[in-house]
Amino acid sequence: MEITAARPYKRRLRNVLIHKPIQREFTLVVLSLLIVSALAVAFVIHSTIREALMGGGYRFGTVSPYEVMSDVSYELIYRVSLILFLTLLIIVVFGVFFLHRVAGPVYRFQSVLRRVAHGEVPDDVHLREGDYFTETADDLNHVLRLLRERQDRINALQTQLVELFQKNALSPSLLAELREGLSQLL
Repeated sequence: MEITAARPYKRRLRNVLIHKPIQREFTLVVLSLLIVSALAVAFVIHSTIREALMGGGYRFGTVSPYEVMSDVSYELIYRVSLILFLTLLIIVVFGVFFLHRVAGPVYRFQSVLRRVAHGEVPDDVHLREGDYFTETADDLNHVLRLLRERQDRINALQTQLVELFQKNALSPSLLAELREGLSQLL
């Protein structure tokens, strides 16, 4: 018998919507496109059957019902497939542009955090107009400003200490230890 470890979190219905504005917009646009597509398919089916029943086009002689239904079936398959293909194409294009508004900021945050992890304090994060996570970018920029201020204070303190020790002519080994200690604060 296999024992499974307990999950550190529980799934709850309220956790389905993680970032409500993103998920709301994406859901509404996709549902709208699907509704428009369904209405277009219904219109095409209706008009194709009506055209076949009303005798669209020129026909000479008697026409069997099988021939009419065969023509209608092929027309329906062709027209409905075309509408569904166009709908799918529109949804894919929308999805790519929409996901760029999400993935772009995530990529920038990841790159900034990677640089901070390597000891660098990069410039502020700038997002494009219409991107999501602007609040997160503001918070990250605030943290980066604090890191830059801390870096500036440490550099100023280090310069003052070096000047002080040079005036008092302390040993170079003590000066090197102090520099190393200050650099570890970074």
